[in-house]
Amino acid sequence: MGTRRRWAFAGSKAGTTEVFDGDGRIAVEKASLSVRMDHAVIREGLSLFSGGGMSPHGFSISPSGDLPSNNLVLGCMLGGSGVIHAEGNASHGWRVPGQMYAVSFSERKLSYDIDGRAEYRSVALMLTPDALEAIGSQDGLPRSVDAVLNRRADPMLLMRAMAPGAIRIAQEMMMPIYQGSMQHLYQEGLALQLLAMQMDMLAETPPEASELSPRDLMRVREARERLLANVKAPDDLGGLARAVGLSPRKLNQGFRIVFGATVFDYLLEARMQAARRMLDEGHEMSLKQLAWSVGYGQVSNFSTAFRRRFGVPPGHYRRERAED
Repeated sequence: MGTRRRWAFAGSKAGTTEVFDGDGRIAVEKASLSVRMDHAVIREGLSLFSGGGMSPHGFSISPSGDLPSNNLVLGCMLGGSGVIHAEGNASHGWRVPGQMYAVSFSERKLSYDIDGRAEYRSVALMLTPDALEAIGSQDGLPRSVDAVLNRRADPMLLMRAMAPGAIRIAQEMMMPIYQGSMQHLYQEGLALQLLAMQMDMLAETPPEASELSPRDLMRVREARERLLANVKAPDDLGGLARAVGLSPRKLNQGFRIVFGATVFDYLLEARMQAARRMLDEGHEMSLKQLAWSVGYGQVSNFSTAFRRRFGVPPGHYRRERAED
């Protein structure tokens, strides 16, 4: 996928097809649809795509035209929620950030359907077959990747929860601290670290939904409703598990399978989204009151968590929204 490949963006009120400009950037600002994408060649056969966007009613992103066969994209969903569709594979959705996905191109239709309201943010690495073979010749590839590359398996689309270290690196890639040649060197270092972690996650055997009975799945969903009903002071893991009749291990496993996150990570995201909604809606309360309303006794802990999640402290976020 070269820098001139066309990408289609469609919201409820606007649609457009764009190509990257000479700086490797696409920016769309049309009728409640705001999207940006950046592209950079890290090294031969390895490219970085980053960006995000928002639309009140949701939008879709899809590459236009024939996709290069057997290229592999390893992406990180850092914000928003939605569903990835790849022709020939079951679709995969994410409801909380911190999910990684792997999708192989194979001359098929591919689209990212993004939900409205929350801002979508993503970092993705794309590797050509030659780059994948070079990696495999040194350290070996995860079996799932090797099978697709060598046409022993159908094209792939899968999604898994990311390790905290991988999330941190992906977030750093969204906010480069250098310019010029130093920025490229910085990006390359982070990209290779992220690639190593993603390959490691692909090599792991994930829990299967079949490990949970229909009754267990119902209990997991009940636990989620209980959690969201009181994000300020929910039961701890043990109490929540007892309330729905599961062991703590089974409940955490179920959350990973159904929602792509542990109970703790899901609660953290719910708290951050609740705080962001209150700031977006202009609630006039001190940061101490805001922190308390979403379960934080210390403003400093709340501010740190908010900055890690959204890139800016809550006070700065509030001032930005007031200036809009």
